[in-house]
Amino acid sequence: MGGQSLYFSEGGRFDFRRYRAMTNAMTMLGQSKNIFQAEIDAVCEFCDFLRFNVQFLTEIYNTQPQSSPLIWNKMEYRALEGFIFALTPFNFTSIAGNLPCAPALMGNTVVWKPAETQIYSASLIMKILQEAGLPDGVINLVFVNGSTAGAEIFSHHDFGGIHFTGSTAVFRQIWATIGNQLSNFKSFPRLVGETGGKDFVLAHPSANAKAVSVALSRRAFEFKDRNAALLQELIYQNPFGGSKKFSPIRFARYENGIT
Repeated sequence: MGGQSLYFSEGGRFDFRRYRAMTNAMTMLGQSKNIFQAEIDAVCEFCDFLRFNVQFLTEIYNTQPQSSPLIWNKMEYRALEGFIFALTPFNFTSIAGNLPCAPALMGNTVVWKPAETQIYSASLIMKILQEAGLPDGVINLVFVNGSTAGAEIFSHHDFGGIHFTGSTAVFRQIWATIGNQLSNFKSFPRLVGETGGKDFVLAHPSANAKAVSVALSRRAFEFKDRNAALLQELIYQNPFGGSKKFSPIRFARYENGIT
């Protein structure tokens, strides 16, 4: 963010700088991140989400059908028929803030349920948004357990969609629950979800083995292995031919001569 003011619109701006330290502190306290992890997440990435979403919104509104001479074709975008349920994760403050803000920016009403360990930073995000001019009732932050929220929301006639980041198992359960109750809703709910990723790394023979080992260890175990894209496997190309597959720990042991 570089100490800049955070622009929400062309007509005004909100100075985020005085909340920077507090946002980091709440993320460190509630989600057990260090200062570096908190800064690149809760401050930098969240500001990026807000800025990019305004740009994406502008591009969407500028996407219009072609018009013939003396004919003006225009597409109007409007909110969904019903409210959006933002069910957000514990491990990234930025994602937790983005999931309710993105649909709200498009004109939707949002019910936001953060993860239990993220309620500290979530409450600060709501304070910042309200101070910046967000009207009451647009984003509605609720502190309740998941089963209670799901039982109420997924049976509500005005449920219009879900914006979710979390585990694959939970999203499958949500998808099945909504699918079994389609007749209860006044429209077809939109389901948007991001679930856990397990990445691989391909190491080139020219790579520095110790540097790769350090990077693998950080990717696999930093933030107590609760990253959104957890490293699961390394494919190591042997310079003398063939390849080996390792877990991050096994590769570090292999390169240091430990069997």
